[in-house]
Amino acid sequence: MRKIVINNQKGGSGKTTTAVNLSAALAEKGKRVLLIDLDPQASASIWLGLYNSVQDKDLFDLNAGSDLILELAQRTKIRNLEMIPFVPLKNKYSKEMKEHPNKASILKNKFAGIDPKRWDYVIFDCSPGLNLTTLNAMGAANEIIIPVVAQSLALYGVLSLLETLESVQAKLNPNLNITGILPCRVDQNIKHNMEIVDILIEKFGVLVYNTYIREDIKIAESPSFTQTIFQYDSKSIGAHDYRSFAAEVIAQENKK
Repeated sequence: MRKIVINNQKGGSGKTTTAVNLSAALAEKGKRVLLIDLDPQASASIWLGLYNSVQDKDLFDLNAGSDLILELAQRTKIRNLEMIPFVPLKNKYSKEMKEHPNKASILKNKFAGIDPKRWDYVIFDCSPGLNLTTLNAMGAANEIIIPVVAQSLALYGVLSLLETLESVQAKLNPNLNITGILPCRVDQNIKHNMEIVDILIEKFGVLVYNTYIREDIKIAESPSFTQTIFQYDSKSIGAHDYRSFAAEVIAQENKK
């Protein structure tokens, strides 16, 4: 089971777009995927039509064990893809969570009891900032993928996340590593966009995926119809790019 955090500490980085469409692309390729929405904006949950799903339990319920993950996982309309939608932390759990001695390891401990063959991939969609739920995801995961919009300011989000990663590795999870950096919203006709891709490759080398996600209006339109890019337009540029990206992620399996 590969547990991957999709994160960039700058908002508007393509984080949720990547989490949703990577999950769907992996599922399309026959991988069993669990997508966990930890972003209070709940964009991934809304995108897949599960935001208003009824749940009377919270993922961070300290009185529940590993079975809670299995209980909260819901089927989506996409074969092989399940999801735990975002649910605002109940006041009780939020207070207990902050006071818990191992407050950053709650998810890690819950996943410790899950059969590693239950899912091939667990994808965490986290909020841009560094909060307790994001730290829990980093504590439970073993990989991070960083989406980066092809704009100069987006580079600072990568550098900020790298600093956070060093701290998390030292204090919480030494097994957490960057799997790759994904350039997003790349317009090949804009020189500056391609220069940003070149800068990423120059600074981070092989960590930058060969695939980059090109600018495509179909990607921007698809959430309005609660559809992934593959459901909305399976022959679009965006669908092609996310399939190519998923193939690269799968190819990394043998290197883990």
